[in-house]
Amino acid sequence: MSSKRKVELVELDRLQQHPRQHEFFTAPSHVQLDELAADLKQRGQQEPIHITPDGIIIRGHRRVAAAKRLGWKELNAIVRHDLSDPHNAETVAELINDNIKRQQLDDLALARCYRELKRSGRVGDEGTGDVRDQLAAHLNCGKSGRSLDRLERLLQLPRDIQDLISTRQLNKDQGEKILRLPKKRQQEVFEALRTAENIPDVLRCFGIIKSNKPRTPTELGEELLGFFDRNLPSVRTNIESLDRLQVRGRDVVELLDEATKFMTDWTQRKRELKQQDIKQIQSTVKRRSKLDNLSGNAR
Repeated sequence: MSSKRKVELVELDRLQQHPRQHEFFTAPSHVQLDELAADLKQRGQQEPIHITPDGIIIRGHRRVAAAKRLGWKELNAIVRHDLSDPHNAETVAELINDNIKRQQLDDLALARCYRELKRSGRVGDEGTGDVRDQLAAHLNCGKSGRSLDRLERLLQLPRDIQDLISTRQLNKDQGEKILRLPKKRQQEVFEALRTAENIPDVLRCFGIIKSNKPRTPTELGEELLGFFDRNLPSVRTNIESLDRLQVRGRDVVELLDEATKFMTDWTQRKRELKQQDIKQIQSTVKRRSKLDNLSGNAR
């Protein structure tokens, strides 16, 4: 059908990304764009891109990016007057279908496409039966509708956390464990992941993964201080909510007495170390002052 449509040259500068492209798909890496650019340079443009009359890209986002990388100014395009509204369900379905055909989608990109097609009721021509499985067949991803439903649940995570799964810094099981946490705890995990230098350490800290090796006293101390830093104000203002807390096999009062003694000893030790540091600084300042005086007298 597209062969009957008029192909024309369009300037790349007037083209715009579809407003929902980033919602569904992760941007290609530099390596992927370099590979596509090399193919474009060697073989030329094999198929026209598709755009709305206003220059919004429907098909060909990656090709446009690769062409710009090569310094090209124009590409062959088909202007889709039948899909002039970029937010129309048919236009969005065309956007999704083109990406399905042209790139290997990660699992969460598949889940976003699955969710959108399910919402719009655009099942396709994959026969009868469970709508979920018809959509899975349409996506041609080798997954069942039930598997896609499970992936769709991960879309409850914030998009930047979803991207950690797409880039394999988190796995899907870890994402599901985070979603099973209380809402407030989830937010704490999200904030910690956003600033983390070492993601596995964050996951261990929140009990998402367990370490195979014993934790060092330093690691345990850092975790304890981190817990106080994040939670002490809330716990202190709601102390009555802790009245009925129990620890299996331990008397809570006895445990808190031991913890209090430990914290008192730790606080005293930190205070002494702080005083030593102050004295060291004062001593260094005095030595420098004497040297300055001696140097002044010599002159």
